[in-house]
Amino acid sequence: MSHSLEWRCPSCRAIDVVELTGSNPGDENEGTAHSGGAVRGAPDDLHCSHCDHRQSFPPDARASDGAWTEPLARCLACGTQRLFVQKDFNRKMGVAIVIVGAVLSPWTYGASLVICMLIDYGLYYLVPEITVCYGCDAIHRGFSHNPAHKAHDPMLAEHFRREAQEEIAGGELSGGDEESGGEGAAQEVD
Repeated sequence: MSHSLEWRCPSCRAIDVVELTGSNPGDENEGTAHSGGAVRGAPDDLHCSHCDHRQSFPPDARASDGAWTEPLARCLACGTQRLFVQKDFNRKMGVAIVIVGAVLSPWTYGASLVICMLIDYGLYYLVPEITVCYGCDAIHRGFSHNPAHKAHDPMLAEHFRREAQEEIAGGELSGGDEESGGEGAAQEVD
């Protein structure tokens, strides 16, 4: 199965997509990584094709045989464990399908809404699942489902985002004028 990572460079803030080869034991030296159109050997680190920024993958990202660790436990871009899962579907297209069904419903006596519902159920089973990072919004495609990762929870999203960003920054808040709110520094997770 093909693995990929869509990540935002912390240096230039540009979005880059990296095809992660080496997903099967033994092919880590034979594959190529596509990042911004450039072809390189299997990535040992993340390399921004826009500004040449480099950062390493978390130390536990690969198993001893070179395969990507499955299921994904940490974000490959920032290393945090704050991840959630969702379907890899364009939300604008989903809303458009519902709008078309609703607009046509007076002339179809509601049959268009039933058809939209059937399309929705079909897409739910056909569209693959992706893992997304709360901290840096990196999108991991092709990794097996980790039961520890739940669906996006809006109530926890801001809390997890702040914790993940503190973890990425080494536990220090940038600027010093953030609200303290009784929250301690993020705990180190091994």
